[in-house]
Amino acid sequence: MTASPLRHAAPGDDVARIHNPARPYRTAVAVAGVLVLALLGTAACGKKGEPQATASANTVITDSPGTSASALPSGSAAATPQPSSTGGSGNGSGTPTFPKTAKDYGLAALAAWASGSKSKLDQYAVQAAVSQFMGHGKPNSQWTTLNCSAAGSGRTACDYRNAHGDDTKLTMDDTQLGHPTAVVDVFVNRTQYPADAAGYVGFFMAAWGDGNKQRMTRFSSTSIANMFTGKTPPTGSQTEATQNGSTWTVRVTGLPLGSGNWTFTVSGGKLGGGNAITAAKFD
Repeated sequence: MTASPLRHAAPGDDVARIHNPARPYRTAVAVAGVLVLALLGTAACGKKGEPQATASANTVITDSPGTSASALPSGSAAATPQPSSTGGSGNGSGTPTFPKTAKDYGLAALAAWASGSKSKLDQYAVQAAVSQFMGHGKPNSQWTTLNCSAAGSGRTACDYRNAHGDDTKLTMDDTQLGHPTAVVDVFVNRTQYPADAAGYVGFFMAAWGDGNKQRMTRFSSTSIANMFTGKTPPTGSQTEATQNGSTWTVRVTGLPLGSGNWTFTVSGGKLGGGNAITAAKFD
């Protein structure tokens, strides 16, 4: 039996702010396990499609994704704003200006994080929040806003997702918008890549349950992720992984029984990185 991967926390969850990496899975020639997938629809700018029936039998898509592009939420556009309330780079004197809305301020802070420059981050966040950012490495820079809402007296929290499926929640002090260091709290949930086939497919299924298509695409490809769009994920699943040379076949039985069955082909050489799922079939 394989251990069930923890469901990825959605950015709207008020949980621990630092996401601990999952324990590595041990590779085995034959693995069977139950992966409990608690469903949580991440808040987004548009509604997810209505559930549809499972695709017809023997629908197969194979793909050689390489560096496939990640899909963004419908109606959203990637943004890497500069530190300015009007989208510029400053006030002409070399001193940065700061966005006056929480949404744009958060995007500017995320752009500073993606630049890898701590000195830039210091302009947008208090030191505790800067440490939270820097503890998660350098992310993909294509961020989109999922939503913004009040987060207690005098604060606003905004949820963002990038093209790699990383989720981030930034809390800002409303009185500091338009000024330095408005970001006071950071939650980061980076996409992780298991080193074993059963765990890898389990993380794909968890991303499906969370509605994180970008993360699904990183595990597979745009074509494969599109197969699952608008379909209802199971509440849990049982997996069986078998190896043939450098290729793994992972069979998934949805739980409760009758929720669906799937077969995934996984490239052993890509485990631990992106795009290891090279084919998927609805059985």
